[in-house]
Amino acid sequence: MNHYYFSECKANEKASDIPIHLYTVPLSNLHEKYSYAHSIAYELRKLNSYITVAAHGQYIASFEEICHWGDDRYIQHEHRTIQCSLPMERTILEKLLKKELENRCKSSYKMDNDLFRLANEQSMHVGEISIHPAIYISFSVEENGDIFVGFDYQHRFEYRKTLQDVINNDPSLLKEGMEVVDPFNRRAYYYTFVGMADYTAGQKSPFLQQSVIDYYLEKNELWKLKGVHEKTPVVHVKNRDGHLLPYLPHLLKLTCSYEQLPPSIPKKVNRLIKLSPHEKMFKLYTEAFCLLSQQQVLTFQKENVRAVNLGYDVNELDSPIMEFGQGYKTNEIYRGLKQSGVYEPSNVAVSYFVDPQLNYDPQKRKEVGCFVKKLESMSEALGVKLNVSDQPRQLYGQLPKDFFKQDNLSYHLKSITDQFRGTVVVVIGTEENIDRAYVTIKKEFGGKEDLMTQFVGFTSSLVTENNIFHYYNILLGIYAKAGVQPWILASPMHSDCFIGLDVSHEYGKHASGIIQVIGRDGKIIKQKSVATAEAGETIANSTMEEIVNESIYSYEQIYGAKPRHITFHRDGICREDLDFLQAYLRSFQIPFDFVEIIKKPRRRMAIYSNKKWVTKQGIYYSKGNTAYLCATDPKEFVGMAQLVKIVQKTNGLSIHEIVSDVYKLSFMHIHSMLKTRLPITIHYADLSSTFHNRGLIHPRSQHERALPFV
Repeated sequence: MNHYYFSECKANEKASDIPIHLYTVPLSNLHEKYSYAHSIAYELRKLNSYITVAAHGQYIASFEEICHWGDDRYIQHEHRTIQCSLPMERTILEKLLKKELENRCKSSYKMDNDLFRLANEQSMHVGEISIHPAIYISFSVEENGDIFVGFDYQHRFEYRKTLQDVINNDPSLLKEGMEVVDPFNRRAYYYTFVGMADYTAGQKSPFLQQSVIDYYLEKNELWKLKGVHEKTPVVHVKNRDGHLLPYLPHLLKLTCSYEQLPPSIPKKVNRLIKLSPHEKMFKLYTEAFCLLSQQQVLTFQKENVRAVNLGYDVNELDSPIMEFGQGYKTNEIYRGLKQSGVYEPSNVAVSYFVDPQLNYDPQKRKEVGCFVKKLESMSEALGVKLNVSDQPRQLYGQLPKDFFKQDNLSYHLKSITDQFRGTVVVVIGTEENIDRAYVTIKKEFGGKEDLMTQFVGFTSSLVTENNIFHYYNILLGIYAKAGVQPWILASPMHSDCFIGLDVSHEYGKHASGIIQVIGRDGKIIKQKSVATAEAGETIANSTMEEIVNESIYSYEQIYGAKPRHITFHRDGICREDLDFLQAYLRSFQIPFDFVEIIKKPRRRMAIYSNKKWVTKQGIYYSKGNTAYLCATDPKEFVGMAQLVKIVQKTNGLSIHEIVSDVYKLSFMHIHSMLKTRLPITIHYADLSSTFHNRGLIHPRSQHERALPFV
């Protein structure tokens, strides 16, 4: 069992070994309890630059006594170890340990949010994107006083151009609400873009009571004024406390993440950053322990990265058997489809919307014709007849060659939607034009007209290479839009009914999740947008009540009885009122479990075998109500598997049963041949809530078993 490893380490010391100075500061009112303590801590760090200071709630903490308080005062001062039974005190020690590490690493690392950028590794560049290797470190203190540190090797993405470059080239690209970053200090600072100021760098700012140029001259930061003149524009940004700040635009950049990369970039980026399990774990352990060695509060033994030494139970799950057409059962999707077709044979009405750029090229038009004939033939072999509508043929010759490239494409789409009603629309276009028109077509067809669309980026290789895998993926996308179930689980899961919940939050908008209702055999029962704007990331009780009602009723329509047990899968942290949920479900006499699914837990797990780090699909570590699951084992060129963190907030099923069901649901992504690491409850809830927030799904869609977001 000792060959199972984790990117977490237990400290030799316990919380009871570490006395701290704990100061209680006054509260002016409840709403200021966090910002007030933080603002005091900020001033104290300037007055006592050699001391580590952390703030949380009403507390300020340090390892050494704070001698200089300036104009601020504290109510109470204690020098003691924390009370581990109190979450507030555990958190303040966790923050203090992280701050101490940051202070010890000032000269050799740059802080970027909660990441330590590696100074000894060169940044990488792909086009206009800079990529910076970094180490994530977190501290956690348990109720028994044990101290753990978790770590991961990650990358930070950043645009190479500054806001000044954007203003010079195309200022219309800057929108209020965009996130921007100042990466030019020892610590990167993140802000929200507000707009252009009505004064320049040489004019007096009402927020500074002096010009921006004079402000930096006074601070002796002449390097920030390089290339700046009296007429240089100034922008306004807000910090995370909501305070408005003037900024020189050459000191800011738009933020970037892997998920935000333009479609053509990820493949190039992956070639640079993806590491095999052996490379990743070796680099991760080397860098993490080098970083931890710079602090002097905690000590670690390297063997304490073994899962069993960390208190985890190690278990292995088998891949589930799935059932396809004619009762055929296998654990391989490709074999199941090829051998006996889909579980749910059907007829699907489709229509083809072909990019005029392809249609007006005789050779491409011929190739598209060969492609659709082959698609229809393969689908019929799988048990799904594609009934093709003739109506869109009326558009041939009516649309200009550059139709997909038009700036007012949304307007022109309105006049042709009637040609596609009652069908799944297969949009076939060049990859460039699909990238350009995708969102517009989704908004007009899906968000406004409730039309299901499946996009196909067409190249000649689709016809010449005869890639069955590729054709199956396209067909599965069409089936998902038509509500066809291609396979189910051959044996039932431990829970009867699963409900996926998510709250999408983009540009300050919060939209509550979307119900993804899944049956005991993995069958999609219903997906529906609950069109409720939430105040924050908590799903309101009234919304939860509606979700429960919809889910139980839909389950009953399919299976003929109410579920005996319901499991809620929450994308991210649970902030919902579980007492209310328990009382409401008690009226149905249905027990339930509520489970957090953390998609990016910032942990890695691996097996050390034959002097090499490897991963294995189906392995999970569990401790109490928490588990980490490795649900995939990708090829080395794809990179190391990401884990899923599973936290059970209730005590119905066992943690083994909870994890087993999560793992089985990760095989039920019926829109693709590819195995993914997330259960469909979470993956589909995440996609659908995001599509809902972006206006890509009709708010009262009639297609409740279809998956318009895949």
